[in-house]
Amino acid sequence: MPNKIPTLLLGLLLLTGCIPSNLLKPQGIPDDDPRLEQVTGMEQAGEFATAAALLETISETAPAPSRASLLLRAAENHLKAGDQERAAHLVRDIDTRELPALDFHRRLLLAELNLADNRPDTVLRLLPGPPPEQVDPGRALRYHQIRAESFRLAGNLIESARELEAADLLVGDPAARLDNQLLILQTLSTLSNTALEMLQPSPPGVEGGWMELALIIKSNAHRPEAIQPLLGAWRERFPSHPALPALLDGYFEKLKAQYIRPAHLALMLPMQGPYAKAARAVRDGFMAAYYQDGPGNRPRLHFYDNSNEADTWPLYRQAVDSGADMIIGPLDKASVAQMARAGELEIPVLALNQVPPEVTPPRDLYQFGLSPENEARQVAEKAWLDGHTRALALTPQGDWGERIYSAFTNRWERLGGLLAEHQGYNPAEHDFKQPIRSLLNIDESYARRRELEQILGARIEFEPRRRADSDFIFLAAQVDKARQIRPQLQFHHAADLPVYTTSHIYSGTESLKEDQDLEGLMFPDIPWLLVAEAGDPLSRQNIGEALPDSRTAYRRLYAMGIDSYRLLPHLARLQTSPEEMLDAKTGNLYLDEINQFHRQLVWAQMRGGSPRVLGYAPRMITSPGAPGPQVEQLPSAAAEEGAAQPAGATH
Repeated sequence: MPNKIPTLLLGLLLLTGCIPSNLLKPQGIPDDDPRLEQVTGMEQAGEFATAAALLETISETAPAPSRASLLLRAAENHLKAGDQERAAHLVRDIDTRELPALDFHRRLLLAELNLADNRPDTVLRLLPGPPPEQVDPGRALRYHQIRAESFRLAGNLIESARELEAADLLVGDPAARLDNQLLILQTLSTLSNTALEMLQPSPPGVEGGWMELALIIKSNAHRPEAIQPLLGAWRERFPSHPALPALLDGYFEKLKAQYIRPAHLALMLPMQGPYAKAARAVRDGFMAAYYQDGPGNRPRLHFYDNSNEADTWPLYRQAVDSGADMIIGPLDKASVAQMARAGELEIPVLALNQVPPEVTPPRDLYQFGLSPENEARQVAEKAWLDGHTRALALTPQGDWGERIYSAFTNRWERLGGLLAEHQGYNPAEHDFKQPIRSLLNIDESYARRRELEQILGARIEFEPRRRADSDFIFLAAQVDKARQIRPQLQFHHAADLPVYTTSHIYSGTESLKEDQDLEGLMFPDIPWLLVAEAGDPLSRQNIGEALPDSRTAYRRLYAMGIDSYRLLPHLARLQTSPEEMLDAKTGNLYLDEINQFHRQLVWAQMRGGSPRVLGYAPRMITSPGAPGPQVEQLPSAAAEEGAAQPAGATH
């Protein structure tokens, strides 16, 4: 069964695949060979699989240089047809070391295959810049687009935007160029305002113009009336900038049309019971953002006590009847599940939790939560993009641990990673020697020692060795357990294994002495806790001074409350595409096809008892499907020398 190629990669191929026919005819094949004309007709008709099969047939009797050219063209058609596996098989077996003109084409196809396999580092080794001078414009465009996506996957958004800017000079179709320019803005808008200001080149030039335009979007998306004067000033500052008029006018008009402020909000939160403290933190964060808004922009508020899940639907009806045009809440999963099964909703609901989609939820139900499963999936993606392929997992017994483990392993295995071992531990204990020994196969090392001592009849000096078939550990733990487990991992000879975990290992407040034992752990968390924003009235520092309770265990829920107010006017825009994002306190927020929010988090590593920011988590938009085929990954030296030799498998 052919593997499906991701939509993004297929788009690159189809957008830039029209190469002049004189560049496609291989040497040694007569120009009037009717089969080549047939191939061209099939390609123009979109019959890529048939074209690829005919090219393979023609190649069987072609001389060596022509054969390589024909097979590369066949591989490209297989990619367009979605048969990634056959394309990889062909490209891997083609030898272009003595054919420089074809070697770039081969490396381009290898790069596309590795991009489909979510291997950005390999792509960038295969395509060191710049492309050959004589390369045709279509392949040069693909080169920049592939590098742009690879830099984005690797978390380097500035370089991604630069590659898109280079691609902009090569796009001829006005509609495609408009899409490319929109992608430039979306890429730069993902950066924080501080980053955009600090990275401004001097003089600003074209790149600086894009950065200033992105700042206008980020700073004024909630003030559409202020955008036109700022755009006028921007045009005067950058009169020769390549940004298309349709981008400046159409995009911001669209933004204005999609910016919808509710006039009457209903908040449905529990005021007593097990969720009351969490609800209070969300409410206080919400109200802090509410009072930071201008008095003329604040909606009317009405609060409903949703302490009893049985009251969820009656309270919804009551809010609708009272004239609310939107509801914030409910908070608990059972109540959110009721909303998800509603079929249709009269007014939109921003639920403050997320539930698995048993049925297709209502179009006007938005689900926003701080899901640990979301973090576990981002751990899998980060480890994969860091080049790891074999995981060990250590998670707590019980429902919470099972959910995190399931989310991690599902995403990890769909990416193509292997799970070498999983062990559960009892979170009520303090000594984790047994599950750690089993995880690292140290038990087997001790067993071998006992066997030898029985055979020799004497005690022997012994240094246990851990397993060597894994390259990182996924640890799920609350902060107090993580402080105990990390030293025990080091004691059992796993100090050299990278450990990825979730935000639960960080209390949210620097504890230099207590957190020394977390040294080296890497985890994703919300930017509100990790990134200093001293000038922002809603920063963690400023909220902490005004609301001391925000320094408690519920601190992340204060950030969620802030975002639950500030994202409301952007819901219509975010719903149009997963590419649309909102730079928020709990991460860069975007919606999927069933209106569940996803959070692109900031990664940090514990150093000296303090979290050191590594950057935003790379965002993998491609659909999580079955593992990709085994494609070539060249070592850096070979890529730099252009020696595209078959080099084994990726996994």
